[in-house]
Amino acid sequence: MLKKYQQQSLAIELLNRHAKVKIVHQATGIPIKLLRQTYRQLHGRSPSRGSIKFSTRGLTGSRRKHKDVTLFAVCYRAASNKSADSQIQTLISAFDAYKRSYPSGQLDFSAAWVVAQDIKDKKVQISTCKNCRAWVLLNARDDHDRCEICKTGM
Repeated sequence: MLKKYQQQSLAIELLNRHAKVKIVHQATGIPIKLLRQTYRQLHGRSPSRGSIKFSTRGLTGSRRKHKDVTLFAVCYRAASNKSADSQIQTLISAFDAYKRSYPSGQLDFSAAWVVAQDIKDKKVQISTCKNCRAWVLLNARDDHDRCEICKTGM
């Protein structure tokens, strides 16, 4: 009974952050139909349809998006370092920190989930620029890795 309550609480937490229903289903195991109904009850509209981006590269097309993803990656790294929580709770903490530090940020929870997966799978890394010490997201774009602040190549 307690496990079911924890799954439902987590689902509501994720749906409140507008996570894609498919992500919530993967995290909780709750049926998609029930999650769609719950989303409608919470937000007064149906959840958005469409596929989830499959890589961080697809989320960093513009300079602004690249900066958004980099800021989230820094928040995720900090949350991972200071917490022994489950991976999904670490993601929630990092996303909330991202939104607090940059309220007008364009990254949504589902995109943050993709970035967190790529960090966990070591497809992208976060580092600091040797020249200006700014955070740099490596392997996130098709073009060469460089610092967005001082334009130094990595």
